[in-house]
Amino acid sequence: MLPIGAGAGSVSRQTQQVSRAFDRLADTSVKLATLKRVNQGSDDPAALIAATELNRELTALEEASAATERTRALVHVADSGLGQAGDLLNQIEGNLVTAASDATSSEERAAIQIEIDAAIDALDRIGANTRFAGRRVFTGEAATVLTGPDPGDTTALDIPDLSATSLGGNSGTLADLRSSGAATGNAETGGAIIAEARRQVLTARSELGAFERNSIDSAQRLFEDTAVNLSSSLSRIADADVALESANLVKAITLADSAVATARLAAATERTTTSLFSELLDTVG
Repeated sequence: MLPIGAGAGSVSRQTQQVSRAFDRLADTSVKLATLKRVNQGSDDPAALIAATELNRELTALEEASAATERTRALVHVADSGLGQAGDLLNQIEGNLVTAASDATSSEERAAIQIEIDAAIDALDRIGANTRFAGRRVFTGEAATVLTGPDPGDTTALDIPDLSATSLGGNSGTLADLRSSGAATGNAETGGAIIAEARRQVLTARSELGAFERNSIDSAQRLFEDTAVNLSSSLSRIADADVALESANLVKAITLADSAVATARLAAATERTTTSLFSELLDTVG
C-alpha cells in the first residue's frame, strides 16, 4: 500500500506503469490477431529482413507456377488441334482408299474429291485459327516459356506449322491432294503423303507430351516442394506461438488491471493527503 505522503510523483509513476501495461497488452493482441510474431521492424529487425526475403521468393514461385500452368494450357490447346488434324488425315486416307477402288464410279470419285478438299480446308482452318492468349499457336516458330522463378529461366517449346503446304514429304504435300493437285487420283502417292503427314502430326504430339511430363510436371513438383520449405522457414521466423502469446495476453491483462487499480489507489491517496493537509492548515490557521 502507498504511504500517505506518496504525492504527485507516485501518481505519475503509476500512470507510466499503466501506459506500459497497455502497450504490452496491445502488442500481444496484435500478434494474436495477425498470428505473426514479427509485425514491424521493432519486433525483430533481423527476422523482418529474413521474412521479407522469404515472402519475395514465395511470390516469385507462385508467379512461376502460374506461368507454368499457362504453358500447360498452351500445350493442351496445341495437342487438341493436332489431334483434330490427325482425325482429318484419317478421313482423307479413307477417302483415298475408297476412290482407288475399281468399284467406285467416276461420279463417286468426284464426290469423294469434294470431301477431301473440304477436309484439307478444315485442317488449314485449324492451323490458322487455333489461338492461345490472342496469338496463333501453329506458326512453326518456337514459343519461349518460363520454367523457373527467375525471368531468365526459360526454354523453347516447339510447335509445328499446321497447314496443307507444310504437311507431307518427298512425295508431295497435303495441298497436292486437292482438286487439280499434283497427286490427285494417284492413290499410291496420296497414301505416301498421308503417311508422312500423319508421322509429322504424331511426332509433334509426342514431343508436346514429353515436354509436359518432363519439363512442366517436374517444374511444378519442384515449385511445390520449394514452396513448402520456404513456407516452413517463414513460419518458424515470423509466425506467432499462439500458446505463448495467449499466456502473455492473460499476463498482460492481469498487469494492466493491476496497474490501473494501483494508479487509482495512488490518485485517491493523493486526494486524501491533500485534503488532510488542507484541514490541518485550516486548523492551525
